[in-house]
Amino acid sequence: MQSKGASYSLIMDHEKEMKRKISNRESAKRSRMRRDQHMKDLNDQMVYFAKKRDEMLSKMEGVAQEYAAMEMENMVLRSQKQELEERLEYAKRVSGWCEGDGHGHVSMLPMGGFQEPWLRPWDQHQISNSMYPMSSTGNFHL
Repeated sequence: MQSKGASYSLIMDHEKEMKRKISNRESAKRSRMRRDQHMKDLNDQMVYFAKKRDEMLSKMEGVAQEYAAMEMENMVLRSQKQELEERLEYAKRVSGWCEGDGHGHVSMLPMGGFQEPWLRPWDQHQISNSMYPMSSTGNFHL
């Protein structure tokens, strides 16, 4: 038979073991709860960032469309600018060639004539008769 002290020691050991098991179970339960919460937080973040990504992609698509429209408009404006610069340069050359005396008489024309039809009013195939240059006396002055 066991002595009373030995029996008491076994009971105490058994109680310690039971407390340790209960403590381990509670600790494991807390650990599972933390892990589950962490997984839930990660899933929430994943949903949040997926939504943000979709919003950014949508904005980028809109910006890309706006950029394409602006680029097209810039191409048109550059083309118009170049055409206007060419017209201005031509007008400057023509104004240098055609110096009048103030009464509608032209003193000098370029060699070979004008290349633009609107500057050749005497060419009947290009412009109607009403566009011919006339002085107040009804005479042509070329």
